[in-house]
Amino acid sequence: MKHHSKYPPDTRRMKDVAILFLRIFIGSIVYLHLIGQMQTYDNVINHYPHLLGFDAATSFAIVAIVEAILATMIILGLFTRFASSIMMVVAALSVAEAMMPDALPTYRAKLDFVYMGIYLTLVISGGGYYSFHLARYYTTKV
Repeated sequence: MKHHSKYPPDTRRMKDVAILFLRIFIGSIVYLHLIGQMQTYDNVINHYPHLLGFDAATSFAIVAIVEAILATMIILGLFTRFASSIMMVVAALSVAEAMMPDALPTYRAKLDFVYMGIYLTLVISGGGYYSFHLARYYTTKV
């Protein structure tokens, strides 16, 4: 039997496996970042910005919950492009904040720039074959 795919049979889904790995990797990085911030909660709250008129603790709680939800969506492959684009905007704002005239660029800005690249890759590629949002397309309707 002749194979008619553009790719050899053993590498047909390797792109999707790579996207799955990237989703799990960046989602885990976000979780580790949130755990690290919660471990140093007192230091984070002292320097956290006041967003939308909320105090620092409330702003941090809102941002942490939203980041955890978006990271979960990325790991599961549920609306991956949407979640990655929001996280990419957050990383871009963090890079812009580090590049302000009164702030010195640090390793954090470089790291957020790398995160922007990962999120951009996920925005372009989507969730891949191994994601929950594709399950609705392949289920049979009764």
